[in-house]
Amino acid sequence: MNDHRHQGRTSAGSTGIDPGEHRVLADPSRVAVLQTLRRSDRPMDVREIAEVVGLHTNTVRSHLALLTDRGLVLAAPEDRDRPGRPRTLYTPADDDDRRDYRMLAEALVAHLSAMDGDQAEAAVRAGQGQGERLVDSRGPRPPVDADTALAVLTDFLRETGFRPRPSPDGTRVDLHHCPFRELAEAAPDVVCGVHLGMMRGALRRMRAPLETVRLRPFATPGHCVAELRETEVEDPPGS
Repeated sequence: MNDHRHQGRTSAGSTGIDPGEHRVLADPSRVAVLQTLRRSDRPMDVREIAEVVGLHTNTVRSHLALLTDRGLVLAAPEDRDRPGRPRTLYTPADDDDRRDYRMLAEALVAHLSAMDGDQAEAAVRAGQGQGERLVDSRGPRPPVDADTALAVLTDFLRETGFRPRPSPDGTRVDLHHCPFRELAEAAPDVVCGVHLGMMRGALRRMRAPLETVRLRPFATPGHCVAELRETEVEDPPGS
């Protein structure tokens, strides 16, 4: 299927407006479908989207077809290990900012991979600095409790491009839809080290009673697992 977005933007001249994309997003119901996917922390099927937006599944399916054709939404079969036909799951496509982020990530991976010494440790250190900067720029004022820290960490991971799903007991975060999957498969020590460091740096900067013990890359096909545990802090919240 052709991706018309870039063609439309090019033909629109210096305005940067894609007329075709504008027409697709002129329908409020279609925008609601797209926004539902962007707000979700996981891929969704047609039935789930229809329940959120209050539309018939056939209507949602037609909206998704147009959004997919314009490259605004991605469709993929569900990963499943049980019999039966897999569902089609939908996620929002990467935006321009995230494509820029991926390009920077590729440069970082190339730089760290060329370094002498422990590349994985260097990646963790680089990620820690990024996690600290994220908290400094828009995180809560430390110290925070474990629940708040987990919620903030989940938001940061979602902004990075993951579809994070924290466990009810707060001991792990399942990371679906890795935004750098190809890079991670080629250089897991570096890419996953950066993500591990980012989580550690953010939690440390928040002075939260929570730490990331380890990150298990590709624990199952399609997702990684960040393992967490509670810890003590010198200055507990409210002191």
